[in-house]
Amino acid sequence: MLVSYPAIFYYSPEEKGYYVYIPDIEGAGTQGNSIEDALLMASDYLGIMASSIIENGETLPKKSNIGDLSVEDNFPFKDDDEFNNFYDYSKSFISLVYVDLKDYLGSQELVKKTLSIPKWSNDLGNKLNLNFSKLLTEAIVNIAKN
Repeated sequence: MLVSYPAIFYYSPEEKGYYVYIPDIEGAGTQGNSIEDALLMASDYLGIMASSIIENGETLPKKSNIGDLSVEDNFPFKDDDEFNNFYDYSKSFISLVYVDLKDYLGSQELVKKTLSIPKWSNDLGNKLNLNFSKLLTEAIVNIAKN
């Protein structure tokens, strides 16, 4: 299951790297030594945090519209004087971060479930060669995403 969230990448001239903040996901964030490293770390961080939310039985938070975010206005440390001039906004940017949660969800052990569906639904699903287990799993994940 692919999920994506907008992230803000703050460049630090002092650290010569990026601090990554995902406004919709609670937590401290992550960092990387280069843009590539920061993108990889952001994806990993999103995978860890989003899978934790799902495994705790919660719904993933609604995504912010990337166009509504601002490097300066959404700065997570704007009330902390220590960080006032720590990041270079002109080299900072906003990007979507993607992750496949199947790589992060802890319990991939299959559980046998017995369920009842209408005959017409079963007949149509068989005609379409649907994998009912996969379909149900994807439906549950889509509900969690919304």
